[in-house]
Amino acid sequence: MKIARSPSSSRSCPVLLSLFLAAILSACSDGSDSIPSEFTGASYHVDCSAATPGDGTKDAPWSDLEAVNAITLEPGDQLLLRRGTVCYGMLKPRGSGTQQHRVRIGAYGDGALPHIDAQGMYTAAVHIEDMSHVVVQDLELTNSGDETTPHRGVYLTPVQSRMTNLEVRDLYIHDVSGPVGFNGTAKRGGGIIGNSLFDTTETQFDGVLIENNRIEDVARSGIYFDGTSAGTGDRPRAFEPWPAAGQRVVIRGNVLKRLQGDAIVAHGTAGAVIEDNVVSVGNLAGRDWLSADRNCSAGIWTWNSINTVIQRNEVSGYRFGQSETDGCDGTAFDIDNEQEGTVIQYNYSYNNEGGFILLCSDDEPHTGIVRFNLSIDDGKVLNVSPCKAPIVGTFNDIHIYNNTFVSSRPITALETVTLREITNAGTMQFANNIVYATAPHDAPLPCGDFCSNNLFYNMPSSGTHFVIGDPLFVDASWRGSGRLNAGRAFKLRDGSPATAAGMGLQNPPEQGDYFGNEVPANPALGMHQPN
Repeated sequence: MKIARSPSSSRSCPVLLSLFLAAILSACSDGSDSIPSEFTGASYHVDCSAATPGDGTKDAPWSDLEAVNAITLEPGDQLLLRRGTVCYGMLKPRGSGTQQHRVRIGAYGDGALPHIDAQGMYTAAVHIEDMSHVVVQDLELTNSGDETTPHRGVYLTPVQSRMTNLEVRDLYIHDVSGPVGFNGTAKRGGGIIGNSLFDTTETQFDGVLIENNRIEDVARSGIYFDGTSAGTGDRPRAFEPWPAAGQRVVIRGNVLKRLQGDAIVAHGTAGAVIEDNVVSVGNLAGRDWLSADRNCSAGIWTWNSINTVIQRNEVSGYRFGQSETDGCDGTAFDIDNEQEGTVIQYNYSYNNEGGFILLCSDDEPHTGIVRFNLSIDDGKVLNVSPCKAPIVGTFNDIHIYNNTFVSSRPITALETVTLREITNAGTMQFANNIVYATAPHDAPLPCGDFCSNNLFYNMPSSGTHFVIGDPLFVDASWRGSGRLNAGRAFKLRDGSPATAAGMGLQNPPEQGDYFGNEVPANPALGMHQPN
């Protein structure tokens, strides 16, 4: 098939004085959006409202996705869909860019985002397979149909080669249908799904940025990144190389709501960063809050991974799976099985029925740090579970310190599984936290010997070197959204008994407390360190 390159391509631009090169490149672009200079290749255009098919130029655009899927994109090329139009089917381009000249898939013209509707008839609205150095942006994606088959908005799959330098940003993904059960097949359906088949070390992810997307009403997962096969059993210790993992994965600044399962999951990754995302309302299975068939899922979590950083996120509205009183998960965060080195810091969670965080015991390496977070009106402080039956393994070297918990029901664990019942809790630590009950609470936090240097208000003490008293928050009655707004309401006022009452930290965080303030040698209790 012979394809005519767009007359707007910079390959046809004359080369003048270097002083005017940037201006010339701008003049030679399609004129719809500001195009970075790295995209110096051909520009292909698609207008699915066009009455007749063209040759892919701006003046004679293609009228369907079939023509797009038939070409091979080259470094610096752009594939642009016209704003204000709807294309039906699946976009599955071919080709790759280079580090200097990526391939861009995006929009041109004026109006609403170009919309690709896969109608539940295709694997995904956009399927990126064995492509590297690619940017996908400025699209609206839907894929609603059969609820027994997983569908996706965006599907990233390395099948025969390593996929490097992928950027998925500024998309609006909604109304993606599929199964909502607990199994792995269901989890790999949803908004943005990365799924490495892991046949060899060459079928991996290396460098993925998922940023500033809006994802709503999808089944099951919002963003599920699977960097390696769950069944390999090859995950080494953190200090050992792990070529089988998804490397350099960043999930940042996304907004996700009304999800039928998990919001963001990092699985099979090494050094993933999940930050500045806002998540609300999950576990719904597309139904009412208290439906009996809600599934087991959580807001943001990681498993079979090493050295994951989860920071500055906001998570609210997760509910128990199964039922209101007899269920599973429903937490904002989760340190799940077969992982180590997870850091959960500077996050804000509220109104999560299952609690602030789920901790799963495991017989694999299991370490983590949970610090300088704020939890308001979550169902529990901690949801401690074996996550396997019978109870196996240990909570080895998990440190939970300098967090602020505000709750009407500040107990730990599902009622049937408490820390006291897990005899192999290893070196777990719960220290320097504020546990604030909004109404008098008779039961102590059942963490026993794992507790030290915590403040308790409206409830009995637990552990050693504790403080009993009002922490003197700026505004303990404040409720609402916004991580920084919440943080300011629950700062400590002058005279707080929490000031300088904490045990010293061997390795204070470089980024400071919840607000970035320096953490002193004798820290205050809770997430805020007064100046």
